[in-house]
Amino acid sequence: MIRDANPDRRWRRIFFGVALAVAAYAVVAPLTSLDAAQALNIPLLTDRLWFRIATITAMFIVMATAWNIIGGLTGYAAFGNVAFFGIGAYTTGMLIAKARWPFLVALPLAPVAAAVFAALVGLPLLRLRGHYFAVASLGVGVAVGELVQNIDYHGQPVFGGATGLFLPIFSVPNRGLFFFYLMLGAAAASIAVTWWVMRSRFGYGLIAIRENEDAAEVIGVNTTAYKVAAYALAAALTGLAGGIFSQWNVFINQENSFPIEYNVQMILMALVGGTGTVFGPAAGAVLLQLLIQFLAGSLPITLDLPFLPSDARAVFAQIVLGLLLMLVVIFAPRGIIDFFGGRSRLSLAYLRRSLRETSI
Repeated sequence: MIRDANPDRRWRRIFFGVALAVAAYAVVAPLTSLDAAQALNIPLLTDRLWFRIATITAMFIVMATAWNIIGGLTGYAAFGNVAFFGIGAYTTGMLIAKARWPFLVALPLAPVAAAVFAALVGLPLLRLRGHYFAVASLGVGVAVGELVQNIDYHGQPVFGGATGLFLPIFSVPNRGLFFFYLMLGAAAASIAVTWWVMRSRFGYGLIAIRENEDAAEVIGVNTTAYKVAAYALAAALTGLAGGIFSQWNVFINQENSFPIEYNVQMILMALVGGTGTVFGPAAGAVLLQLLIQFLAGSLPITLDLPFLPSDARAVFAQIVLGLLLMLVVIFAPRGIIDFFGGRSRLSLAYLRRSLRETSI
């Protein structure tokens, strides 16, 4: 009997095979809700609840993958990328609600506005490094949300103020299905952009900056231009997700367009999946979003905990999520992609080596 000489390769094939099967199911299953499919007595494989969860998951795939460009490839831990999500949402929302533009005409301006803003603030911000840049970028994210809520003209809120902004409903057959596939298309585009970046001269320059920025500058990399371009590209993808979200959700305000927790979630998803990889952030987004929904009781299959009050579920979810992330950081610091690729092991020897390498 001939055995696989490389078990790591076998596990990698199994992992990607399962991932491909899950992706295929996510793409095909919603089609069973169409009237034509039901007329043919095709079993219903999904419902409206799954549409919403799947659309949110695809949205986080876009945001985590976009953050990976500036955080994973370039090595700049940006904590304010939610500002680009909000800018994209409000750009589309204002054009639809105030200027009466059609949704599909207004949507392309969402990534443009976010990218332009990122380029402008990136020029001074990206001169900072390490925790200085992280704190400064977080401040930008908070400040933009506050400005959007409080800017007024002659006593009238420009962007809807505290009451938010209501958008007219975009009339389209199978509305939930339309926005799911639109967000899924944005997720596929963000993964494709990451794939292109990692195989281009631009991507090699970003990796050189991440490894040693001073050395990269010595060998001829225009570090300022590369960093600003990466920041703007991440902003454009995040703004695209925000633009789709605004019309899908119909209502936007500071709380749902500039939530601080989105900053943390998109970073954690990239870390869990594997920063600096093509599919890692997407895998992390799917796993963490499903875990969050499961612990919150939003999935059809829920965790029955009779000793836990319903109002304590959110706290319990955060505790479990924190413990899971701790285990991932210790045993798979490069993410689940590298773990299933065979580069990490659940062993005491690996734990000791990991602690030695990460200790100060």
